[in-house]
Amino acid sequence: MTKGKSQIVYDYIEQKIMLEELKPGEKIPSEQKLCDLLSVSRVSVRSGIERLTAIGLLHKEKFGGTYVASNKQDNFLKVLTPTFIHNINYLEMLELRQALDALSIELCLNNVSEEGINILKTLLQEMEDFKETEDFFILDRKFHLTISKFAKNRLLHNINEIVWDVVEKMSKDQYHSIGNEERIVEHTKILDAIIKKDRDLARIYSVRHLERTINAIKK
Repeated sequence: MTKGKSQIVYDYIEQKIMLEELKPGEKIPSEQKLCDLLSVSRVSVRSGIERLTAIGLLHKEKFGGTYVASNKQDNFLKVLTPTFIHNINYLEMLELRQALDALSIELCLNNVSEEGINILKTLLQEMEDFKETEDFFILDRKFHLTISKFAKNRLLHNINEIVWDVVEKMSKDQYHSIGNEERIVEHTKILDAIIKKDRDLARIYSVRHLERTINAIKK
């Protein structure tokens, strides 16, 4: 089904925000620039912007243009990180991650763009290049949070960021005790399922991805 013109504007700006190409507090392109860039009318641009403003992604300043809203929700959730760490062990965190990953991958499968697929492919190649270094953790985090961003659920993405922050703070040594070769194979299968939009395989691979680590810790 062909997208409406205002939906094209909506999707374009929303994706820029999700990818942090437009950051909180940053002014969005002018109406005329969006018209030229997306080949739509000013009416369509204004309609798309109004919808994004209504859900809190944008805010307008009198005589000053339209800006990406300050991410108050994100800031609020970030202060919960110490609460997450308290009395939680690595196994519990992995079990939570397993459930969140499955949901993120399923939503991403429905929403990811070609650009998102290319970002994931690039990250996968970088993981192969840096599999023997501590940079692998950073790339692994980016891979999963990119999937989370393209799930296009801000609350889910913010929670995923907190979980990865906790993993980094409390369990990085345990993370590096597991080999990265297997992680690359698992990431490849997950990405392949996303590309093929195979919901069943995506669910299976997302669960298996952490199952090996969880079972190793339980022994």
